[in-house]
Amino acid sequence: MASSDEIENVWKEGKAREVGPTSLTGEDLQAIISSRVRKELKTVSQFVWAAIAYQIILYSFLTHTLIRHWGEMRIMVLCLAGAAFYIPLTVVLIRRVGTLYRRPSEAPGSMVPDVLHKVEVEYARLADFFRFKKRMDWIGVPVSCAIIVLVTFTLFVKGGVERNPLASLAFFALWVGMSLVAIQAENRKRFVSPLLHLEQVLDDLKNS
Repeated sequence: MASSDEIENVWKEGKAREVGPTSLTGEDLQAIISSRVRKELKTVSQFVWAAIAYQIILYSFLTHTLIRHWGEMRIMVLCLAGAAFYIPLTVVLIRRVGTLYRRPSEAPGSMVPDVLHKVEVEYARLADFFRFKKRMDWIGVPVSCAIIVLVTFTLFVKGGVERNPLASLAFFALWVGMSLVAIQAENRKRFVSPLLHLEQVLDDLKNS
């Protein structure tokens, strides 16, 4: 039977082999970095799905109101005009989303410089999409809020916007303000935080 010292030495050698450092290949490094990048893009994709859902809700609201009040020329004009104003924003959003998720060209088995370039490209695309989103928010939020206020006051408030200018303006301002507060929180979570994380990835790669 082996002595306790011999058993202890064998056990220590086994543990040392288990925790010993292993070298990373270029493919291993690329897989790790790609996983971190995909995690940040997944966070951004949550905004994309929410934006698409909002578009569907808005168009459904306009379509339902148009069908329900078919023949009432004023309401029909409001619904059609609202859709006409918002459709270009939807088209631009879809095109930019396609650009955001277009896969960059990759070289199989690439090493650090190629991985660094890939992360830089992803960061640039995400930052560019964020700038586009902020511009779109300044246009889309007032337009969508105006559509909702006009249709709501025309349908449910006696005299409509014409006889209730202050109330409609206050409702519009409140709706816009609430939307901007929600957008700021969304931007921090869905864009600012992922961009900061990608910056950290870039710093790690440059310092490696």
